[in-house]
Amino acid sequence: MIRCEFSKLFSRGINRILLLALLIIAVAFSFFSIWSVKFVDKYGNVHNGLSAPRKLTEVKLKYKGALTSDILAEIIQKDKNLNKKYGSTISDSVYAVNEQEYGDIKDMIVSILCYDKDFDESVINGLDINKSRNIYSIREKNIDHMIKEYGVREAKRKYLKKQYQKVRKPFEYAPAESWKTMGLYATTYSMILLIVISFFAAGLFSEEFRLGADSIFFSTKMGRSRGTKIKIATGLIMATIIYWGAMLIMSIISFGVMGISGASSPIQIEDSYCMYAYTFAQKYMIMLLSGYVGVMLAVVITMLVSAKTHSLVLAMCFPLSLFILSPFIGRVLPFKKFFNITPDQLINVYNCIKLPLLYQFGETVVMQIPMLMTMYSIIAIMIMPFIYRSFNKYYDK
Repeated sequence: MIRCEFSKLFSRGINRILLLALLIIAVAFSFFSIWSVKFVDKYGNVHNGLSAPRKLTEVKLKYKGALTSDILAEIIQKDKNLNKKYGSTISDSVYAVNEQEYGDIKDMIVSILCYDKDFDESVINGLDINKSRNIYSIREKNIDHMIKEYGVREAKRKYLKKQYQKVRKPFEYAPAESWKTMGLYATTYSMILLIVISFFAAGLFSEEFRLGADSIFFSTKMGRSRGTKIKIATGLIMATIIYWGAMLIMSIISFGVMGISGASSPIQIEDSYCMYAYTFAQKYMIMLLSGYVGVMLAVVITMLVSAKTHSLVLAMCFPLSLFILSPFIGRVLPFKKFFNITPDQLINVYNCIKLPLLYQFGETVVMQIPMLMTMYSIIAIMIMPFIYRSFNKYYDK
């Protein structure tokens, strides 16, 4: 029966077109991510394309390994000498054999130094030799300030301190251009997948009424019981296959070309004060998993509204409101704390992971992202029985 539901679902031309569009977007995003990485050769020529990401990675491998205080001091001194010699205007040929090989490490140093102010590369020029060798100590002092700022209660302060202690120092560096680039594209693609998959799910129930086949469906022996369960199962299976299939296609193409260097490096190289002790690969997987929870939540809500109202249009209003309009509303209303736990945050891990947001329940402290994934997974499961009851209730009337 599930096969039959799939056949009905994708017998509509619009659904087949949307499925093809998702495939095209996955391939397009893969190549956009690849082409967004730029490599400058020793002659100052800028390259982007299939070979650029791996060439850039090869250059940056010079500093692969532990970023000790001595290495950070060496990079700081090298950059200071470069600025002293060329000023703020550095030609592409000079950049190619100097800053290009340590640029992301320099950005990490600057972000550590600019903890409570805007990102400013010139801050390096004012460092003396002692501060150059104490970048990790400066970071620790700033973390203490952050713990006091976000840890309004003792339990939260202890939790934050414990989280930051999980991050090993010195940081183990490897170029991670592919992981950094793919984060933004995965976030955008998950939004597109959520809307399209919700559209598919909305039609599972509303189509019976649009075609006038509802009386036939309910009059069959298994229509009211097994038939309704099959429709719910079809929606969940469809969402799972399409979401993971599409993400897998995009990831295989992108990482296949750009490589997976930096997979085991800590994300603190990119986000210096991040409290999540993840590697770049773990962060990417958390983003995909969180996006999947968001998609499944949107699907069950869409199926519930569709089963209750028999309208595809009304059913689509809910995922659009919860996941697309909600972020814009949150920016203008003075309820920032509330909008930090709304469903749209499930597909916004790329930004959520940068903030040390904690929630306390009694003596238990939890981080924002794991809490949202757990909470909305439970809500999605709890909604499923109501889909069954809402669809069958129409027949009882």
